[in-house]
Amino acid sequence: MRRIAAVSGYRDQQQKRLDDLKAQAGNATRTHLAHQERFELLEGLKTQYGFSTGNQVSAILMKGTVRFRGQLESLSVMQKQEMALSEIELRSVNERVVSQHRQVKMCEKVIEKRLTAINQKKAKSEQKMMDELAMQASFRRRLCR
Repeated sequence: MRRIAAVSGYRDQQQKRLDDLKAQAGNATRTHLAHQERFELLEGLKTQYGFSTGNQVSAILMKGTVRFRGQLESLSVMQKQEMALSEIELRSVNERVVSQHRQVKMCEKVIEKRLTAINQKKAKSEQKMMDELAMQASFRRRLCR
């Protein structure tokens, strides 16, 4: 039973670690989704700032719009990099969650095996005692006849 208590304590520690990793995975997911939304927003802005043919546009407006589109392009590239990094982080955290989950399940299986062995040992001992009592009762009946 001491072994089971020790393994149970270890399992509880591993479960707490798993819960912490799940929280990190949730944060990483939210971060990744935020990066995706920003990237899509920047891509949408790039398409909004274009020149239609046939309209007269001043050189200053055209120059400013081209500069702004260049800045949007730079921001878009940086956001795409941020999105890729957040995706890598998300995958890494998810892999750690899976690994930690395996660790917790392994501890649970060890505990289950040990409890099963203890219960089998108890059952065997009880059966042995019942057999002995039955033999003694049978022996007493024979003596009393």
